[in-house]
Amino acid sequence: MIFSFLKKLRFSWISPYLLALPITVLLIFLFPDIFRKYTSEILISRPVHKQGGFEYYADLNGDGTSEHIVLFKNTEGKASVKILGHNGFILDHFYFPGEIIQDSRSLVTGVFDSSGRTGIFLISRSNDSLLLHGLVPGGKEKILFRDKYIAKIQRQNGKYDYVILSILLYDLDRDGTKEIVSGVMAGFQVLPRLLFTYNIRTGKLQETPPMANYQLIIDTADLNRDGFPELLTSSYSIDNNEGKLALPYDDHSAWLTVYDRDLNFLFPPVQFPGKYIQLYPCVMERSGIHRIIILYATRVPGTGPAKLMMFDTSGKLLKEQILDDTLKVRNYGLFRSYDPDGRIFLGRDGGVVEEVDSELNLVVKSEIEGVATASPSQLDIDGDGHLELMFNGINGSFNVITRADFSDPVAIVNPLGTGDRHVSVIREAGKTGKLFIQKGNWCMICSYERNPLFYLKYPAWLVIYLLSLGFILLIRYLQRRTLRQMVDAEKKIAEMQLLLLRNQLDPHFTFNAINSISASILQSKPEEANRNLLTLSRLMRTGVMQSDRLSRSLAEELEFLQNYLDLMKTHTGQGFNYQIDIDDLVDLQWQVPRMITQIYAENAIKHGLQPLSGGGALIIRITGEGKYIRIEVEDNGVGRKKAKANGSHGTGKGMKIMEQSIGIFNKYNQKKIQLSISDLEDEQGLSRGTLVTIVIPVGMKYRFYGE
Repeated sequence: MIFSFLKKLRFSWISPYLLALPITVLLIFLFPDIFRKYTSEILISRPVHKQGGFEYYADLNGDGTSEHIVLFKNTEGKASVKILGHNGFILDHFYFPGEIIQDSRSLVTGVFDSSGRTGIFLISRSNDSLLLHGLVPGGKEKILFRDKYIAKIQRQNGKYDYVILSILLYDLDRDGTKEIVSGVMAGFQVLPRLLFTYNIRTGKLQETPPMANYQLIIDTADLNRDGFPELLTSSYSIDNNEGKLALPYDDHSAWLTVYDRDLNFLFPPVQFPGKYIQLYPCVMERSGIHRIIILYATRVPGTGPAKLMMFDTSGKLLKEQILDDTLKVRNYGLFRSYDPDGRIFLGRDGGVVEEVDSELNLVVKSEIEGVATASPSQLDIDGDGHLELMFNGINGSFNVITRADFSDPVAIVNPLGTGDRHVSVIREAGKTGKLFIQKGNWCMICSYERNPLFYLKYPAWLVIYLLSLGFILLIRYLQRRTLRQMVDAEKKIAEMQLLLLRNQLDPHFTFNAINSISASILQSKPEEANRNLLTLSRLMRTGVMQSDRLSRSLAEELEFLQNYLDLMKTHTGQGFNYQIDIDDLVDLQWQVPRMITQIYAENAIKHGLQPLSGGGALIIRITGEGKYIRIEVEDNGVGRKKAKANGSHGTGKGMKIMEQSIGIFNKYNQKKIQLSISDLEDEQGLSRGTLVTIVIPVGMKYRFYGE
């Protein structure tokens, strides 16, 4: 039983059902991945409507469909804002002095008050002045305000030296109307570097005092539990001031800075001295307790390793943890999910994203294939209420979009190349949103939606498996058919060889029988000759009737043997007696090889009994041993040694033919015919005859080839 199990186990691996599995996996791997849960493709790629301008999409009237906002410098040299409907018709057109700033960070759209009005808020440049404007397209009061002076900017190498920080809408005073929060950061000119808030309801503009700190508002939270949000900023020690201006919070250091709604410090800024240090803060809330998590990232030697740091709401350092940087990666990003759970993630180059827990441990790791940058953009592209994450791909040749949990990545080919790109979402009522991307004077619109083929993935895999299995089974069938044809041909040849041997055996026997009859005639024994002739005719008739058979029943074999022995007994002049004993358990219908007994009986008579002067005896015993037939042919002759010495060994042709027949039978049967010949001796060691033992399996197959 154990051997049978091990044998099955040994050959189970060659089962076609198992062989089809690796082939299926390989085919799935090589097959284009058309079954992703989400899919994306470029629908439109075109130049922008106005050279030198930029475009934006937003739902301005609340109907669920985005309007097309085109910002450009018109032929009169004015900043122009054109609003187009989804059918391409112009809904509104606004003009301002100066130029549009070709940067999506200079514009924001959104609902700004309790009445649900949607506005467009943007900054333009008029010569060296930055101006703030507020619009409500389609409303009764289309222009909320315009030309609000923000700051004066300076030139550097022939260009104005400044960057507009992203414009955000926050209800800082909780009065139901959101404030505009933004800022301006100069580079080598250092000034202006300021943050500002603008109260749309009162028209009040607040700015931070002059400072050298290079910062950007990236997170808000009510840290001091006064019911109003605080503003957290990232910081970068850009080191452009180099002591040129006597300003607080010099840019040779990075500063952890938190402002209240009036742009006053929540606590004194925390200094991190050194060039090119980046601070990325995020707020973590657990059980009603706020903590400020900081990513301290470095770019140059001597400023220490990158690390995570935890501060309380008073600016006190609670804990820090040095980041494992065995990959020599210095580009990190820290970002907080905008979903309600507010989890914080650490991003590394190469698409590695890890979740940061309340003890600064990195507890979850995701690897997004093809991602280059550490921090993603978060936006709801498909309009399902959950934010997707958009990462920059390697070499900027594509973008990668994932779900909020970093699953189901989808790559979008980006023919626009690397550099700053403007991204917005196009909504269309009742349909999945689309992604709009602009770089310079070229833009493209991409789809992002659930793949209708996704649910066919597993059925398709099953079909691939079944096809693989069918292919393997077909190959096996063809192989087995070819092998069966070869085996059948070989077996047919074997049968023909056996029949040829049998046809050689019959003349051999007939030749001996005719010699016996001839001897009777020469001895003037006509009755004996006649009797022998009749016996020979019966034997020859049996031979003719069974000439195409390789086996016959035991009854037929013994009848043939008895006729033969009677004929030989007459030929030898009653020189021996024979006896056939059959066990009661023997079924005479069992099949045995044809002439299996006659050959060995003939051999015993010719070589063992005839040399005796008289008293020869031949005994044939047939016994049944369960699944075997045992045939014994025993004589009391002179034995093989003396027969050989007397030269009475004959040609041995009959014995050779029978041995060849047994060999062929054994070749095509699992159970074999066993043949043994032994010399019998008395107590003094003298020969007392020969014993031939033949063991034949019951149910042995004698015909190898099926028509």
